[in-house]
Amino acid sequence: MCRKRDAILDALESLTADELKKFKLKLGAAPLRRGFRHIPRGELEKLDAVDLTDRLVAFYREDYGAEVTAAVLRGMGMQEAAARLLGAA
Repeated sequence: MCRKRDAILDALESLTADELKKFKLKLGAAPLRRGFRHIPRGELEKLDAVDLTDRLVAFYREDYGAEVTAAVLRGMGMQEAAARLLGAA
């Protein structure tokens, strides 16, 4: 039931502190589907991997949250992590 949430969390927990910081920066500029908005940057700064997963799911739901997370990871050059995320989700 929470498989995609768990996959998002696994992907974010595998990032180093610097990579997580870069992820948050890129997340704030990622193109989104119509009807969705970005998580405010001020909120992103203070979130760890667990809290960021919760915010992603709250803002985008599990399915689209996994897609957004994978897209940001690909934008960071982390294609394998993105593929693992989408394969698990």
